[in-house]
Amino acid sequence: MVGPKQAGAEADERSFRAFIDALGVAVYTTDANGRITYFNDAASELWGREPELGEEWCGSWRLFWDDGRPMAHGECPMAIALRENRSVRGMSAMAQRPDGSMVSFEPFPTPLRDEEGRLVGAVNVLVDITERRRAENELRATAEALSASNAVKDEFLGLVSHELRTPVTTIFGNAQLLRDRFARLTTEQRASMADDMAEDAERLLAIVENLLLLSRLQAGTRPDVEPLILTHVARKEVASFSRRHPGANVRFAPPPADHVIVDADRGLLMVLMQNLLSNADKYGQSSEGIDVIVSVEGGEARVRVLDRGVGLQGVEPDDLFRPFYRTPAAQRMASGVGLGLPICRRIASDLGGRVWGQKRDGGGSEFGFALPLARPYAEAG
Repeated sequence: MVGPKQAGAEADERSFRAFIDALGVAVYTTDANGRITYFNDAASELWGREPELGEEWCGSWRLFWDDGRPMAHGECPMAIALRENRSVRGMSAMAQRPDGSMVSFEPFPTPLRDEEGRLVGAVNVLVDITERRRAENELRATAEALSASNAVKDEFLGLVSHELRTPVTTIFGNAQLLRDRFARLTTEQRASMADDMAEDAERLLAIVENLLLLSRLQAGTRPDVEPLILTHVARKEVASFSRRHPGANVRFAPPPADHVIVDADRGLLMVLMQNLLSNADKYGQSSEGIDVIVSVEGGEARVRVLDRGVGLQGVEPDDLFRPFYRTPAAQRMASGVGLGLPICRRIASDLGGRVWGQKRDGGGSEFGFALPLARPYAEAG
C-alpha cells in the first residue's frame, strides 16, 4: 500500500515532469552513475534520437568540442558534474545527430542530492545555440562592414548595444533565478518568468534578423522571386503574429477576389509584414486593435496596416524610412533600433514596389506597401 508521503512524492514528480515538458527546453536526468533516467521531447529533438533509459551521460550520438575535436561521452559536462559533484557552467559543445546534422549547445548540469547531502543523480538543461552562433558570426561580419564609416559605426554601436543589452539582461536574470531558486518559486512565478524570457528573446531575434537582412540586401543579394498569392501570405503572417501577440487584436480584411498574385520572395514578404505589424503593435493602442487590409488598385496589390496609436504629428513620413531614425514619441513609448521601416522600403524596392506612411483619419497611422500584380493576373484584370 502506498503511503501518503510516497504518494505525495510521486505527485510532485509528475507535476515537475509535466512542467519540464511544457517548457520546450531540452532537459534530462541521470542517476548517480550517470545513467539516463528521464528526458523530455525537446531533448530527443535536440539529439535527433531517443536514447534508451540507462544509457550513460547523455543522449547525443556523437559529441565534439567547439573547435571540432571529438569529445568522449565520459568527458562531457554531465560526466564532470557527477564525477566532481558540482555544477558545471560556461561550457559549450557540438553534437552530431544520426542524420549527420550538427547542433551547438550550452549545457547546465547540476548535481541532485538527497536530504542528507548524498549525490543521487543530476539534471542537465541543454540550450540550443546553433542559430545564435550563426547569427553572431554574421553579425560580426556586419559590424566589420559598418566600421568603414565611423559615423554610422558609432551610431550603430550606441543604439544596438543598448537594445541588445536590455533583453539579454532580462533573459540572463530570469535564467539565473530559475536555476538557483527553482524549487522556491511558485508555478505562476515560473510561468511569468518564462513568458518574460520568451518575449525578450523574440525582441532580440527580431533585432538580429533585421540587421542580418539589411546586411544581405546591402551586399546585393537578389530576391528569390516566384508567383505568390499575396492574400494567403498576408493572412498567414497575421495569424502567426496574433498567436505570438494575443492581446494585439489584429483584424484582417481580404479583397473580394482572394487570388491576388504577385511576383515576390516569400521570406522577404514575411519580414515586411512582420515589421509593419510589430510597429503597429508597439505604437498603437491595443484596445483599438490593428486593421490589415489587402486590396487591388491600378495594377497594384496593396497591403495597408492601420492603428490608432501615436500617429505622425509633426513628422515627415519620409524620415521614418531613414536607418536609425525614431521619433521622440516613439522613443518614449517603446525601445527600438529604427531599422524595421528602412528594411521595409528596401524590400519593397527590390521587389519592384513601394512603401508609405501617413496619418490616419481619426488618429493613428497607416503604413503599407504595394507590389505590381503578376503579369498574367494584371492583363486578366
